Amino acid sequence: MRFQIKLRFYRKRIPAYMKTAGAFCFGFFYILTLCQCNSPTQKESAATKTISEVTAVKSPLPTAKTKNSISINVNQGTQAISWATINTDFITTCLNPFLASKKIKSDCTHCDKIMFSFSFVVDGKGKIQTILKEGENISCIRMSETDKKKLEKEILIYLKKLVLPASFYKTIYKGSLGFIRKC
Repeated sequence: MRFQIKLRFYRKRIPAYMKTAGAFCFGFFYILTLCQCNSPTQKESAATKTISEVTAVKSPLPTAKTKNSISINVNQGTQAISWATINTDFITTCLNPFLASKKIKSDCTHCDKIMFSFSFVVDGKGKIQTILKEGENISCIRMSETDKKKLEKEILIYLKKLVLPASFYKTIYKGSLGFIRKC
């Protein structure tokens, strides 16, 4: 019983900041002793080694395997900016006139989504050689199936006339044409 009383009395006299400082110091000294135990002896220190021993390569660096590596297209940022411009041009010169001819408004009530996804194979001059339609997302009340097919033909005509910028030369590019309204 006497020991417990002394311990309580002892705890009351030490300020809280000193208790945490003491715990920090003990932890610091513990880490320091661990580091000193793992430090090299004087025989192994770099001061006793010659320059040739220090600079000698012990094993060649591993080479990257092509199976596990990925290739990054440097022009991806440029392509994204260029594709945004192409999409804007497509909407103004191809899509909006088509919708106007069908008396369809591109708003949240009548037509809020027209998006076609394509893969393109582009040659060294910027002409699209192969067009592969990957998907479509159309939400237009007044657009019939025949209108959708006519629109797809208009898009293919537009793409065949298109000459892409230099960032697209000799690449395969996946892009989308159209719009999706946030309603």
